[in-house]
Amino acid sequence: MKHLFTYIVIEDVELQRENLIELLHSRLDLELIGSFENAEDAYHYLAGNSHRRPNLIFLDIEMPGASGFNLLDAVSRFCLSAKVIITTAFAEYAIKGYEYNISGYLLKPIEPEKLNHAIDKAIAGLQGPPPAGPAPAAKGHILIKEKGRWVKVDHDEILYCEGANVDVKVVASTTVYITRDRMKNMVKLLPAGQFMRIHDSFIINLDYVKSFAGNYTFVEIADNTGGKLHELRIGPKYRNAFKARMERRWGG
Repeated sequence: MKHLFTYIVIEDVELQRENLIELLHSRLDLELIGSFENAEDAYHYLAGNSHRRPNLIFLDIEMPGASGFNLLDAVSRFCLSAKVIITTAFAEYAIKGYEYNISGYLLKPIEPEKLNHAIDKAIAGLQGPPPAGPAPAAKGHILIKEKGRWVKVDHDEILYCEGANVDVKVVASTTVYITRDRMKNMVKLLPAGQFMRIHDSFIINLDYVKSFAGNYTFVEIADNTGGKLHELRIGPKYRNAFKARMERRWGG
């Protein structure tokens, strides 16, 4: 009996989602474990610990809310083993898609022969020989658009993010980026284990907390080079969560 490889489908158009799943049902070596109409639902599934992990992810790019690329950024820390096959109507995303080391890129309407070829390639990658030694852990990152260019910023570079109207200021260890975005979107992009929203206007990297007020009204952020301290306010509605988080991290 063939080994079963699990997969999920993320596609906002119901008919296209059903058509793709119908094509995939013809593969006796694949098992569907989830289908989603948006990136947010898929993220919550992949981030949870009670669900089976997919070997393959069939991912649309243009969806309401977060895009497929937003999802790939958000899950980079806990879904690295899955092979991603992009399914989209837009050829212009191909170059950017391969920045994510995707396994396949299929244009809609999807041709069965090309679909099967992409699946076979992905499965071959899953079954490949293990590396001779432990591979270095991939650095998580986000892509932000600033002044008409896409910039890759590693999670570990980011000290904090500050929102103002329709812009977000991303304060990194060596520079500052300004991108047209919303704080609620930035929260989705950054890993919750490392980052936390402490105010309607601030998201901080918890790894760079140097001190905080005893009454939890402000926190000081600085990188490990002994550079400038950034004093940021903690909003009243975030204080209890911040207190609990720091008690787990620092004890006390």
